[in-house]
Amino acid sequence: MPPDASRIKPEDTAPVYGERFTHRLEAFSDLVFGFSLSLLATRLDVPANVSEVFAPTRWGTFIVTFGMICAIWLAHYRIFRHRFIARTPDVIVNFIFLFGIAVLPYAVQTFLRFTSGRSAIVLYFGDFALIFSALATLRWRALRQRRNDDDRDVRLREWRGTLRQYTIVAIIIAYLVAMNAELIQSEKLFSFLAAGIIVITLVTRVAVRRLPGFLDSPRG
Repeated sequence: MPPDASRIKPEDTAPVYGERFTHRLEAFSDLVFGFSLSLLATRLDVPANVSEVFAPTRWGTFIVTFGMICAIWLAHYRIFRHRFIARTPDVIVNFIFLFGIAVLPYAVQTFLRFTSGRSAIVLYFGDFALIFSALATLRWRALRQRRNDDDRDVRLREWRGTLRQYTIVAIIIAYLVAMNAELIQSEKLFSFLAAGIIVITLVTRVAVRRLPGFLDSPRG
């Protein structure tokens, strides 16, 4: 016997990827972030020599990675707070993003053990490239959903962040390719990347003055 239409609740006919699913996806993402931060602390193995307890490379890598995860979580939160509804492509990109977050503790441990090894460097920075590219894609898709909103200044700032992250990903990939081709030394990666981030930040702030047409609806 078919159910009475008057007794069907709105949530029973809602699409699978609706607001409730998006909230659960965000909660699951927070869980992965928490596990990643917890596992990151365990990557600081007790050194064999007491003189290595405060080794700059060990602590520097840990602190930078910890700070990056916190900043990435904040950026991820900002995407979901603006009435963002995850569609199928968003769910796929978000799980790719979470894969990068989950792999990060292993990438850190490998990098700390084989600091100058090419494979360890590729794993560590390649994982960050994956995370940044997925995060930028999520933000871009969220901005498309908000193209009719009035907060143009906020959306412009987030669009600049999206372009900045895509450019950083391109720089990381270009550097890793050049390193494998022995065109540049691996020791220069941190200084090269830091300088690149500063330049990219300044350029996007000066050059990007408005939202592109596909992210902003015309006003009457």
